[in-house]
Amino acid sequence: MSATNQTSFLGLSSWLSGDKPQRSDFNSDNQKVDDFAAEHTADMQHHLSDEDREKFDLPYYMGVYYGDNQASRTVATQCPFEPQLCMVFCINSAVQQSDFEIGRSVNRVGLASVRGGTPGIGISGCNITVQNIDAFASSDEWIRLNESGKTYFYFLLR
Repeated sequence: MSATNQTSFLGLSSWLSGDKPQRSDFNSDNQKVDDFAAEHTADMQHHLSDEDREKFDLPYYMGVYYGDNQASRTVATQCPFEPQLCMVFCINSAVQQSDFEIGRSVNRVGLASVRGGTPGIGISGCNITVQNIDAFASSDEWIRLNESGKTYFYFLLR
């Protein structure tokens, strides 16, 4: 005799002491468990896809580049994803410096997103475009994101 009772959730066999288990009971129970597990793991409402999981595993990427004094330069970051936001700053340098003797202000930081950013920086795919701009908004405001002899750090976010 097959199982007298069944479990309430999956309907698996639940035998009483007088029941005589049959091979078909075990096969049926195994199939129910397998079907449930397959349906559950395929349900992307309850589980992350590999693509979603990767976003949590690697939400940012960092690196450096060395200024070469070109007016405009594309930095190939080798980032494994297409970032949505980028920040660049000059290492061991003030973010903004003013030289009152010559009346000049120099900015060495930039922030870019796929929708726009501060002057002198842009992002396209995995690449960053940085610039040295003389007299940006006025004759005394300069942007320096690619000065020769300087090291720049970049931080990319998904």
